[in-house]
Amino acid sequence: MNHAKVDLIAKLLAKAESTTPEEAEALTEHAERLMLKYGIEQARIDEQRLRNGEAQEEIVRERMLFTGAYARDIRELGANVAHALGSLHPLYGTDVTGGAALYFVGFASDVAQAKLLTSSLQVQAMVAMRAWWSIERHRCWMASDSDKRRARSSFIRGFGAGAAERIRESRRRIIDESGTGTDLVLASRKDRVTAVVDAMTTRSARRRGGADAASFHHGRRSGREASTGERQLGRE
Repeated sequence: MNHAKVDLIAKLLAKAESTTPEEAEALTEHAERLMLKYGIEQARIDEQRLRNGEAQEEIVRERMLFTGAYARDIRELGANVAHALGSLHPLYGTDVTGGAALYFVGFASDVAQAKLLTSSLQVQAMVAMRAWWSIERHRCWMASDSDKRRARSSFIRGFGAGAAERIRESRRRIIDESGTGTDLVLASRKDRVTAVVDAMTTRSARRRGGADAASFHHGRRSGREASTGERQLGRE
């Protein structure tokens, strides 16, 4: 992926973190579509390199460390992003500081984009949760502190799930638009990453239970709302 495209995606996500929720939705979806399209372009380039006997893009393992009260929820969000992008494997690890560690394993360009998107969605999820809680807290005034904490946690988890659903749907549309053979190219790319992961001992990211259903639903809806963004910005 060339630097101009990387810069454009970074600028879209940076603006999404400091604007209105409506504009943030549009900007984030636009950035996600660009990531997905350029990821397919890179996969095709790498496949051609393989056929020509040339060196392929490097497969890397890079860590993101999350801290604070919602560290595990944000880590789950990042794992959801990795799965939705399609060519990455998220792995969980431990950290001596007590934080929640997430490893992205994949081709270098895919990992860079996953980390960028996760960082932006982390900010957006926290903003959305606080806005939701400013209303919801008045309905939960009799709940215990642990139940209130669980509700906020569940919202963030739902936000990540909703964002991942949106990414997967966009990915499917873009693959369909890309013509025949794209599925095979992407499957081959994923297989090469899987072979690397199989040699590792770090544990895979797994779905957690115990979410508050209503709070998760509100977060999931918030995470999906950027589906209106294409109409605002147009397709790239």
